[in-house]
Amino acid sequence: MKYTSAFRFTLLLTLGLFSGILIAQSPFRMSYQAVIRDAADELVVNQAIRVRITLLKGSPQGTVEYQETHILSTNANGLATLQIGGGSVVNGSMETVDWAAGPYFIKTETDPQGGTSFTITSTSELLSVPYALYAANGGVEGPQGPPGVEGPKGDKGDQGETGERGPEGLKGDRGDKGEKGDKGDTGPQGPTGLPGPIAGSDKQITFNDNDEGAGDEELLYDKETNHMSIGAAAINPDAALEIKSVNGALLLPRMTTAQRNALNPSEGMVIYNTDIQKFQGFVGDSGVITVAMSEVSAATYFVGNDGVNVDYVAQTFTPQFIGYLQSIEFNVSSISPGYEVIVELYEGNNPGLGFYFGQQTVTVNSLGWNTVTFPAGFLLAPGTTYHFIIKPAIVSSDFIGILQSNSSPGGEHPGGTLFAYDAVSGTFDASLVDDMDFRVNALINTQAWVDLH
Repeated sequence: MKYTSAFRFTLLLTLGLFSGILIAQSPFRMSYQAVIRDAADELVVNQAIRVRITLLKGSPQGTVEYQETHILSTNANGLATLQIGGGSVVNGSMETVDWAAGPYFIKTETDPQGGTSFTITSTSELLSVPYALYAANGGVEGPQGPPGVEGPKGDKGDQGETGERGPEGLKGDRGDKGEKGDKGDTGPQGPTGLPGPIAGSDKQITFNDNDEGAGDEELLYDKETNHMSIGAAAINPDAALEIKSVNGALLLPRMTTAQRNALNPSEGMVIYNTDIQKFQGFVGDSGVITVAMSEVSAATYFVGNDGVNVDYVAQTFTPQFIGYLQSIEFNVSSISPGYEVIVELYEGNNPGLGFYFGQQTVTVNSLGWNTVTFPAGFLLAPGTTYHFIIKPAIVSSDFIGILQSNSSPGGEHPGGTLFAYDAVSGTFDASLVDDMDFRVNALINTQAWVDLH
């Protein structure tokens, strides 16, 4: 929006300053007022503006003797009021202006938006009034004239009409906050209200149900034993927490391995690991635990040696935790009672090669899980690959069947692989997606997260 302005000096205030200069030290200020109008000749009211004042020596284009800026607001009548000499100084000093070296001109520039884009400019000559500052800057007061003869007192003039009310002045600063009054006396206590109803039945927990007091007859808590029951008609004295339901289940915290490792765990914590899709518990000084396993049971591999056909298997595994090997378990689906097998243990991922730990001979007499116990001293380390081989100990027409995965679904031991022995080539053939049904158990003596299934 384009703006124009109307300016005028407050001559009466300036003369008042002149009178004060003769009897006291000057404050080096001059009052100034301007009425701000826009291009439609409408007043710019109650709006913050910025004004730049420049004193020019000699002519309207003369030397800059002093320059300052003001940030102020127009009032309800569009009037802006300031004091030259009281703004933010840009150049020079009012105290050093040599008023006797005039003439002087005052240049005003206005940005009605309060910024530094001064779009309204006006220049006018300073007349006699500011030169009262000359006396304050060292001018010599002239001699007092002779007393005059008092003339006759004139008749009292007619009272003139009251002039229009002048523009409203700027609002003064807010006064200091008064001191806080003394605290009044405490009023008398009101009468005691009627007791509210007792919520629910014995040990029933009440709760806010849509801003209504509510309770469930099967949500119970015993504050003496700290036992709680959900979904039962009474608290079980042997269960700290009982959840009884046929249409819902307990949902444990679900998290990734990285989130689990960020915990500060305590013994007995239980979580569901979403990375490996297993329940895990945190144990300490846990003794013998399973450090590697796969339990799929989708197919059978037959182990035997009838003198012509030789069939046996190997399984690689990587332990989760460091510990001393205790036993290896394998799952048998068919047997010839009394059949003997040899279980060999190696370090390395190439069956039959690598560091040889030793072997055990075991007689298979039952279906299901059969256990081969190893002597103490074989230390298994996490991140290291090992393998065991299950082969027939004798030549006979008998055999056993060992359960395994069949790629649909595949094995479930990360990094583990099932191998079948090829008697013709004397090597092992890998079945990369399958595992034998097996468990490797080790003695660990440290706190750790272990699989619960």
